[in-house]
Amino acid sequence: MYNLNSKEQKRLIDGIQAAYAIPFIHDITDFIWEAIFAYTKNIPIRDPLIHTRKKLLFDVVDQEQAIGWSAKAVQKSLNPPTEFELVIQRADIFKKSRALGFEALNLNSKPQHLGEALLKHWYDKVFSDSKTQGVQDNRICVLLKSLDRRHFAFFEDELAIYDNRQLKWIWTNETRTGLQGIRISDGFCVFRWYPNQKQLFERFYLPTETLIFPLNLHRLAPDQVVSLLLNQLNKL
Repeated sequence: MYNLNSKEQKRLIDGIQAAYAIPFIHDITDFIWEAIFAYTKNIPIRDPLIHTRKKLLFDVVDQEQAIGWSAKAVQKSLNPPTEFELVIQRADIFKKSRALGFEALNLNSKPQHLGEALLKHWYDKVFSDSKTQGVQDNRICVLLKSLDRRHFAFFEDELAIYDNRQLKWIWTNETRTGLQGIRISDGFCVFRWYPNQKQLFERFYLPTETLIFPLNLHRLAPDQVVSLLLNQLNKL
């Protein structure tokens, strides 16, 4: 895991409070979280009003340091140590099996072969986008929000690259509705894949020392926000 320094922690908290103060914003998700995290790290972000958003893996990129972050925001009851999971990709390995270099795959294929195809599908994306975006240090950054939006946790870690020999793939049950990738070294379930939805999840461990902070959020009135912003715009 990576930790924010004190200045970054303050910018993170300030950014979250400022975003929630705007009554036109329902929640911190997607681009809003990407923008707050870029502000936290004091690096530029591509403005979607100016630049076309592309479906690339790294939402925030520090070009000088060649660091890229896949930014995610999730809602969860916060009580570390605990676990959480994220959708990382839609992986239709049955349809794409030959393109991935495998014979036809289906529910009757060996779980380990399915897992190998899933890893190739995912890491092909990781390596391709790393090259395209000039990223050498691949990371993930997650904002976890309590159910009542009163406590927040920040998680940042490297984007792990697994060899299939490090994982054991098994079906959750005999119905074969879910496939699990279990890390052999400690028995932790790292990946879940559901054939029907084609969604691949990656799972993470949130340790006790995770940065968790309470926030007493306040909403400004719409007229206040509009007046404040227009005053600044009129100065341009």
